Amino acid sequence: MHEPERDPLTWKKIVSDLEREFSSLHGDWMRSVELRDRIGEIVTGPDFSDLDLDPDLQGRLDLLHVELVALTRENVCTNERCPHYNKSCKMR
Repeated sequence: MHEPERDPLTWKKIVSDLEREFSSLHGDWMRSVELRDRIGEIVTGPDFSDLDLDPDLQGRLDLLHVELVALTRENVCTNERCPHYNKSCKMR
């Protein structure tokens, strides 16, 4: 019998559940951060490449993580010439 974390059908359901949760966030920043962190642990974990996930599932997880990182990014200025560099900036 397959281990649940290695079973492709289980991973398909996990990814679908994460996508469904993502689509139901509706601007809830705290839930977005929690989901970002949960997916980040999966994607950046040392065993992620050993899971033998379908490339489609791997891509969907990566895309979710990227979208959540962008969504939860704080409004911190990254322009080194700006007087608000590395602080909250109204020009962003």
